Amino acid sequence: MKILDLYIIKKFLGTFFLTLALFILIAIVFDITEKLEDFMDESIPLSEIVFDYYLNFIPYFAVLFTPLFLFVAVIFFTSRMAYRSEIVAILNSGITFKRMLLPYFLSAAFITGLNIYANHWLIPNANKTRIAFEDAYIGYKPHKSGHNIHMQMARDEFIYVENFNFEDSTGYKFSYEKFDDGNLFYKLRADKIQWENKNNMWALKNYVVRTNNDMTETLRFGKDTVVKYNFLPKDFVQKLNEIATMNS
Repeated sequence: MKILDLYIIKKFLGTFFLTLALFILIAIVFDITEKLEDFMDESIPLSEIVFDYYLNFIPYFAVLFTPLFLFVAVIFFTSRMAYRSEIVAILNSGITFKRMLLPYFLSAAFITGLNIYANHWLIPNANKTRIAFEDAYIGYKPHKSGHNIHMQMARDEFIYVENFNFEDSTGYKFSYEKFDDGNLFYKLRADKIQWENKNNMWALKNYVVRTNNDMTETLRFGKDTVVKYNFLPKDFVQKLNEIATMNS
């Protein structure tokens, strides 16, 4: 590896990590401003705020915005090299454009490796602590709605909802399936499902029930009904939080 390669790699990685660090600092300041009242009301120990929340907050947002700041870093330091006529000097020394791109690819490969490790191992473990902190002290729900949610309620019972709004506990394109030895014998589909607090039940709109018994299929249609299921609106939120903690 030539001195030129090390120079470009140093510029690449230095600019990338500097811009990313500045953004993370700004994000932390805004987050503290938003949650300061919660921190004070709950009298949360400073050690928990720093080590349980913000120490796990940093990798999540760092990986989230890595593609953006990777692009910014390349544009910024390459334009600076062009402004100082360094690229002209490099080409005049006999180095081709293709050879000049080698340190770019090496730097990008290094950042990609870090991202893969963070996405599959670091962040899922960090999210467990961060989400537990939010649930305990902030009660923060990062999602107003969910899409394509699948859940297994029992060994042979599955539900699916295409869209679910957490603000009014309403779901659309809902289905509930029961299996017996791997064979589907009951399926309910509804255009809309909504939680009713007054009776702790689910209201279904425009539903179809299909049952298979001894090779006989029956269909039943209905407009409105109320059903008792063994899941609550909060289970959909927990499902999304669980996804954020899963690793490979």
